[in-house]
Amino acid sequence: MLMLKPSNHQLLRTQVYEYLRGQLRNGALRPGMFLSITQLMKELNIGRTPLRDALIQMQTDGFVTFLPQRGIRINELSRQEIKDILEVLGALDSRVMLSVFPQIGPSQISKMREMNQRMSEMAVQRDFYKYWEFNHQFHNVYLTLSSNSQILHLLNIFRQRLFGFGEIDWSHALLDLNHNEHLKIIELLESENPREAADYIRDVHIRVPF
Repeated sequence: MLMLKPSNHQLLRTQVYEYLRGQLRNGALRPGMFLSITQLMKELNIGRTPLRDALIQMQTDGFVTFLPQRGIRINELSRQEIKDILEVLGALDSRVMLSVFPQIGPSQISKMREMNQRMSEMAVQRDFYKYWEFNHQFHNVYLTLSSNSQILHLLNIFRQRLFGFGEIDWSHALLDLNHNEHLKIIELLESENPREAADYIRDVHIRVPF
């Protein structure tokens, strides 16, 4: 439940947006479901304008679609959309890798090893929510070294769309492959070969999993 109610409209809209995004991440809202503005207004005890503005932002970011006379539907990802998102992710992630490579040192590599190990633990437990949180943290070790706020914003939106509620069958084999590819990325970082590391991320690591 949304607890705070800032008087500033912009802050309230942002808070509602983050609340709804959180509901997507934890599975309370699922692809294909319809949202009711009236019901959400009652549930969150807020006015129509900040809620509608938050939902419009969610539509802009690709999470929902306004359907005339039907309501607001949470988007489902087709296989083609998953392929397209991964292509964008690979291009952006690899570009950041090239730009921040000189800033990556032993402490960053150690953190990446730690996150990869935590991912393996979550895979055994089949806790996919925490698994992908640690996966994000693995990549964020170097992504957050970038000062390009536009790239980071796009990466965050696309990653949330894909891993927050993407229709991908994350099998044991695929999770193991992801873990091993992370080890390869770390190996390339330690060998101080930025171009090869970036190419590996774009062409091998971030690709269609089916």
